[in-house]
Amino acid sequence: MITSTVAREYAKALFQLAKQTDRLDELAGELNAFTALVRADRSIRNFLSAPSLSMEKRITSLKKVLAGRVSDQFLKFVLVLCSKRRQDQLEGICASYHLELDRYYNRIEVLVHSAVELSETECRSLTDKLAGQLKRKIVLRASVDRNLLGGMVCRIGDVVYDGSLRRRMQRLSEQMLKAKI
Repeated sequence: MITSTVAREYAKALFQLAKQTDRLDELAGELNAFTALVRADRSIRNFLSAPSLSMEKRITSLKKVLAGRVSDQFLKFVLVLCSKRRQDQLEGICASYHLELDRYYNRIEVLVHSAVELSETECRSLTDKLAGQLKRKIVLRASVDRNLLGGMVCRIGDVVYDGSLRRRMQRLSEQMLKAKI
């Protein structure tokens, strides 16, 4: 997901607040839940973005609905977000917050697509090898891609490591075409 500069700045501000109050994971949970709620419910999205609704009414309604259900810090964050008319940046803020959290905890997400489901032992072995090489905690997200003939494809950040059988065959074909006889 491509996030805007605005979303990254709001995420950094929320992260700093969470860090100061020692509530990094709690605010992450609230942000996840609120973002999922807004994503899933069209009426909430419409409420947050309705141009016909005055800002005062929107803020008053948010206070009534969220007070006691979320922390004061998160409520203030949502109110500032809406008062600055940045509620459309919520998805990007959530993604950026998690990047900040991963950086803080020195962890990285690795997406692995394999032809068959990896066993728990294979996942653990892959996680250990990657952790040793990257010197970071690994959050492994494994999935099965039925389009792969064999092997696996790993995505670490913006880098893709293609160890699939299809890619190996493609490289072999390229080498054979380049070979001089």
